[in-house]
Amino acid sequence: MTNETISLNQKFRKLLMRVEGTSIGRKQLIELAENLFKLSKIQAQRLVARNIHALTTKDLIVATGENNARVYLITPELLVILQKSEYEKTTKTHVVEGTSSNELMTEEIKTSTELKIILGEIQAYQDYLEQFPQKNKTILSLLNKTRDHASDLYGRLSAINKIIKATEIEDNITC
Repeated sequence: MTNETISLNQKFRKLLMRVEGTSIGRKQLIELAENLFKLSKIQAQRLVARNIHALTTKDLIVATGENNARVYLITPELLVILQKSEYEKTTKTHVVEGTSSNELMTEEIKTSTELKIILGEIQAYQDYLEQFPQKNKTILSLLNKTRDHASDLYGRLSAINKIIKATEIEDNITC
């Protein structure tokens, strides 16, 4: 991917933030758009089509499956963009001074994004356990390793959040 600026439709960004895991079916995405924004079916289809096209041309979403059963895979790069825009939105009102605090915020975003990807991977392993019972031993081994990695990331994220909160409290006391 190049260093070009990615402009993401705000409605579609909100829609993608509601997606559990790293993949969603086209029909579910359209239904979510209808319910979330109170759109007609055709409006929701157009919103999804426009934005999916824009994101697939930039390799931020990968379309898989047949036309009547299309599934969209959200790339790690898009997850970072979504997390970054959410982070910028929530922190615009109170800017944190100092490089170490900004580095902590960046680390929090990276860890959170990686954790979302790992959770999607865990879900996929669980799905494949049912689909391929003959590969049970191999899949369980991978699932356990991934769960351990997720636990490590949860711990890391918890530590980062505690440091950020403690730093904010110290900053408020010194003000």
